[in-house]
Amino acid sequence: HASSSNSPPVRYRASFLPRRVATACRALGRSAAGMADNVKVAVRCRPFNSRETNMDSKVIIQMDGKKTSITNPEDGETKTFSFDYSYWSHSTEDSHFATQKTVFDDLGIGVLENAWSGYNVSLFAYGQTGSGKSYSMVGYGPEKGIIPLACAELFRRVEGNTDSDVAFKVEASMMEIYNERVRDLFNPKHPKNEQGLKVRENPKTGPYVDGL
Repeated sequence: HASSSNSPPVRYRASFLPRRVATACRALGRSAAGMADNVKVAVRCRPFNSRETNMDSKVIIQMDGKKTSITNPEDGETKTFSFDYSYWSHSTEDSHFATQKTVFDDLGIGVLENAWSGYNVSLFAYGQTGSGKSYSMVGYGPEKGIIPLACAELFRRVEGNTDSDVAFKVEASMMEIYNERVRDLFNPKHPKNEQGLKVRENPKTGPYVDGL
């Protein structure tokens, strides 16, 4: 997202979902018949970090509505891409700054609504280290991300239930996939964390992590 006036020329590359992931997403969209807009893609531009600020980095990203444009600082060529959402979160002083609540209202609520209706749902952040995935998904301090906001809304709905014939059971797990190893984050002392938990597939319920 940035170039530095003090650094040597850098080649920029746009990253896209691997073909297998894209194919799986399309298949997922077709499998939930009757649901509109099954797969949505959003991009978000974060503020400069201290290193980028100290390097006198320049912004090469522009966002307008759903469109995101990237300008090559070497030759000035601009390429524009369209997404379901383009979130400008680079500077709070900008009128179109996208807050955590904006992201949750656009993405988190939709995922929660579909889960509440009985569908299997998934929301994941894709990007390189330091691109802002943890901030968008979890958040920091009072700036809560999608996960805690979704949990709060989930329990608000559970507590607001007035039907005595309806019972709720909420289960949660959290894992990390790093260097092709799966770790249980809720149980850091899990005996199988070091070598990695095994991913298996149940013929009836689908993939699962053994021991999570």
